[in-house]
Amino acid sequence: MTAGPYPYPYGPPPAQPPADPGAVFRLFAGILGVLAAALVIAGSFLPQTSFEQVVNGKTESSQTISAWSRSFAVEPSEEAKKFYEQTHVARYGIPLTAGAVVLLAGAGLAFAGARRSAGPGVRAGARTALVAGAAGVTAAVWMLGMDVSATLSYETDEGTIKSHYTTGIGFWLLVGGGIVALMALVSAVLAGRRAPAAAPYQQQSRPYPAPPQQFAQQPYGGGYPASQPFPAQAPPQAPPQTGPQPPPGYGGPASQPFPAQQPDDPYGGATQAQPHPAQQEPTEPNYQLPPLKPPNT
Repeated sequence: MTAGPYPYPYGPPPAQPPADPGAVFRLFAGILGVLAAALVIAGSFLPQTSFEQVVNGKTESSQTISAWSRSFAVEPSEEAKKFYEQTHVARYGIPLTAGAVVLLAGAGLAFAGARRSAGPGVRAGARTALVAGAAGVTAAVWMLGMDVSATLSYETDEGTIKSHYTTGIGFWLLVGGGIVALMALVSAVLAGRRAPAAAPYQQQSRPYPAPPQQFAQQPYGGGYPASQPFPAQAPPQAPPQTGPQPPPGYGGPASQPFPAQQPDDPYGGATQAQPHPAQQEPTEPNYQLPPLKPPNT
């Protein structure tokens, strides 16, 4: 049995399931999603900006603002305190926390989709959650950055009333979380790529096996080929027999046809009486003896 292009006799081997080209990107997006969610949640509770107002060299008010609330280091006046009690800060913590939760859910689905037994629904859900959560966190951090940029523009250092604005560690954690969320968004988008369609299988021509050689081939000696006998020298061949062939015997004579099958039978195979052969008398042998000569005395 000759070896073919495949170990299977009637076709190509069973097609392997196509590799998921987005598995690495989806897993990487899940890791980035967890990191971005941790940075965003921690940064939303830490100070993002600090404000200090100085009047005639004396600090009249000092407050710290986070994504959820504000706190005072120096209590303001009664009128200012009533004003702050009736207002609140921009609570960016709500969209940031919501985006972080979606990111964590998408990361969990991405880790579950890394198993071979995971179905396509789990992987598609992981990609959708990662894209939605990362996009929401990136947008919220972008809006927060624009708000902080506007707040820093109120900085004044002239006259008797001075206002100082600074950024806190919470702001930088949120910025870092937004950058990581943007990377998770790009990775999740790349995870949605599909594998290229496989080309249709084309059966390769399989050569017939060569017959085994019983004798080694003799090298060509460079001489002329051997002469063939003329037709007159060839032994005569017996004409082919068209009639029925007798079965092979086992040493006995060939069977003779019945009287009805003999071609020279004028009576068509009828039985004819044959005369009894006449009885002949036995004859004596006739020997010729040479003449006797008497001996010489």
